Amino acid sequence: MTQQVESQKMGSEEKEKSAQSRGETRRVQLTGGGTLVVSLPSNWAKSVGLGPKDEVYLVPQADLSLLVMPEVSEKKKPADSTIDIPPRVDEDEILRQFIAYYIAGFDVVSLKFRAHLPEIRSKLKTHIRDKLIGVEIVEETADSILAQCLHGHVDLPLKKALDRMAILASSMQFDAVQSLSTGNILLAREIVERDNEVDRFSHFIARQLNLAVHNRVMIQEIGLETAQDCMSYRLIVKSLERIADHAAQIAGSTIQIERKKIPQPLIDHILRLSKLTSEVYENALRSVHGKSSKIANETIGKLKQVLREEEAATEELISSRLDNKSVVSLRLALESMRRIAEYSTDISEIIVNMTVGSPL
Repeated sequence: MTQQVESQKMGSEEKEKSAQSRGETRRVQLTGGGTLVVSLPSNWAKSVGLGPKDEVYLVPQADLSLLVMPEVSEKKKPADSTIDIPPRVDEDEILRQFIAYYIAGFDVVSLKFRAHLPEIRSKLKTHIRDKLIGVEIVEETADSILAQCLHGHVDLPLKKALDRMAILASSMQFDAVQSLSTGNILLAREIVERDNEVDRFSHFIARQLNLAVHNRVMIQEIGLETAQDCMSYRLIVKSLERIADHAAQIAGSTIQIERKKIPQPLIDHILRLSKLTSEVYENALRSVHGKSSKIANETIGKLKQVLREEEAATEELISSRLDNKSVVSLRLALESMRRIAEYSTDISEIIVNMTVGSPL
């Protein structure tokens, strides 16, 4: 009998949750001679802790709907997080976990060490500063580190951070080809290190977008229009990150082949391929800034030229008399140039999708 009652209770709760998820209609009433009033669902108000005289945010949306949000109190803010670090630990794993909390939007992350690990502590602090924007070590003891993640979207809005990330990736690509064509190993090594700066912006933007998804008020604050834009910009940022990775790969090819003499005809092909790739990339960025499907479609159409030039450069490489190690490294560099163009067209495709809008 008790089981039957429990089953009926669970069934009624599931029905209630299902009804809430479907929504319900409320009649708009006129009060005070000119004010339109609608009541809030009591179950929703209880679940978010709303009571008499509490305030809610009313945020008009681009699709003509109205977002109603309860005011976030100190009790409702995300809890701080603690990462427990065992005596035997992989520092890369701990760093990945810390970055995950950073992107998720936690403001305070505590690292608790179960053993005395001064070398790992030092490396973690360095990696955190190198890879993340707006993180400060505010407290430190023999067995703990307390990191504060500052709110950076006011001083560095999403689109400005995206522009800086794009400029960095562009300069990496240009310099990487220069290092390859001239054999400048010092420049190549500097480009590989520069990839960390792009990662910092990538993590920073991902954090902003993640916070905006959970707090709709932030969407307008960071310069976007709808929640759907968050997903689109996350994909754009991922493509920019991969473009920078491939620029670093081109620089890595310079290091691998050391100071081998590359035949001039092959250098000419490399420079032509780089020029085409840069044009596709720059046009993709223009489509983002102008939210232009016309420029985006033109950019996608240029990918065929890149593929043809990559094929010609590959044939020239195969016919060269370079050693096997150099051939493999240069083939990877050519492939990276093509991949940069492909990721650029991915960005353009995202813009085409964004310009269509929502059917709702």
